[in-house]
Amino acid sequence: MKVPQKPKIMFIPYPAQGHVTPMLHLASAFLSRGFSPVVMTPESIHRRISTTNDDHGITFLALSDGQERPDALPSDFFSIERSMENIMPSQLERFLLDEDAGVACVVVDLLASWAIRVADRCGVPVAGFWPVMLAAYRMIESIPELVRTGIVSRKGNLIYL
Repeated sequence: MKVPQKPKIMFIPYPAQGHVTPMLHLASAFLSRGFSPVVMTPESIHRRISTTNDDHGITFLALSDGQERPDALPSDFFSIERSMENIMPSQLERFLLDEDAGVACVVVDLLASWAIRVADRCGVPVAGFWPVMLAAYRMIESIPELVRTGIVSRKGNLIYL
């Protein structure tokens, strides 16, 4: 008799302090409710969490982030952004399209929005995750409207009326 497989949930945190740990807590919560969590991070983050995290049942997968030395942290914010936009999407897409992977849903940190587009393209349901206060999200979400109405300039300066 074939044993039914636990639903696999893919977690993709934004690769920065304050984003990875809350996503790991969420993955642990899904594990305790009968799911099979898979946490996918850039190699530089993967090396740090997969060796220190002893949560049996959580699978950790590394995405190449294009660093010459995978054991080193990316040198700046923009190199992380470039690798998330240009290098990581094709790797995630290959994983999601692999029939053996059987991913039921992808949970994406909203700052790693590139993964939302990939999951949509692959026909896999996606849910957004925001690890900070709702007020901070609302503030960031309102920036386009503040620029559109002229309260803030395109350079980010306040415009005094």
